[in-house]
Amino acid sequence: MKIRIGSLLALVAVVVTALGAFAIIQRSGAAELFRENRRCCQLPFLRNVHVTVDELRGRQQYFGEIGQDKWVLERVFPGVTNGYFVDIGSGHGTIGSNSRALEQHGWSGLCIDPFPVHMEGRTCTMIKEVVFSEPGLLMAFHTAGGLGGVDETLGAWNKTAARAPTVNLRTVTLDNILTRAAAPQFIHYVSLDVEGAELEALRGFPFDRYRVGAWTIEHNREEPKRSQIVALLARHGYRRVNEWRQDDFFVPADTR
Repeated sequence: MKIRIGSLLALVAVVVTALGAFAIIQRSGAAELFRENRRCCQLPFLRNVHVTVDELRGRQQYFGEIGQDKWVLERVFPGVTNGYFVDIGSGHGTIGSNSRALEQHGWSGLCIDPFPVHMEGRTCTMIKEVVFSEPGLLMAFHTAGGLGGVDETLGAWNKTAARAPTVNLRTVTLDNILTRAAAPQFIHYVSLDVEGAELEALRGFPFDRYRVGAWTIEHNREEPKRSQIVALLARHGYRRVNEWRQDDFFVPADTR
């Protein structure tokens, strides 16, 4: 009975603390951040309170544009400090980065982008190449910083990149990159954001040799590409668990 009473008191203390923290969130005007965390990252109430307060007090910073890194660290792999990521279309090393916060938690991995910027302080292995479904193709690539992309697959919405200068670059596949990098067979997280070429990049992924714990893939509501990506991942054992703004979130189909 003493153990049960002790456990009950501990639970009450946690709840009271969480409610107090939630009151702080409401008073500080951070309710919108709390709602964003719930929507983007599917955080349970108590965990969401903890994460939101940590952000408010500057104890933790996330850099992903729409919370992709937060979802990985707080929902899919909480407490993991030795994870491995592949950030495809990594762009800016800080602003909108889906992998910088992971590095700050001890993760390692690959950053893939033909024209990366502001990578100072990053620890990922930088690969400056263009990812596509076939290797060795000479393709026009728009050089627009983080918004650059392959001309052939560039989304119609991306007018900034469409007006940018082009250079001809040879393509590589993710199969080739992962093999050269000796990536582990289990990759905790893959971020895929290549301005319209996401489906082509996935077609070059070696699903038979690598397993991924979490994916975030940009789609920008482009059809039929978005539906084709969902179907391709489903065929290889992954299911979509969240739809948030321009990205779809996936985990292995057998994950609860």
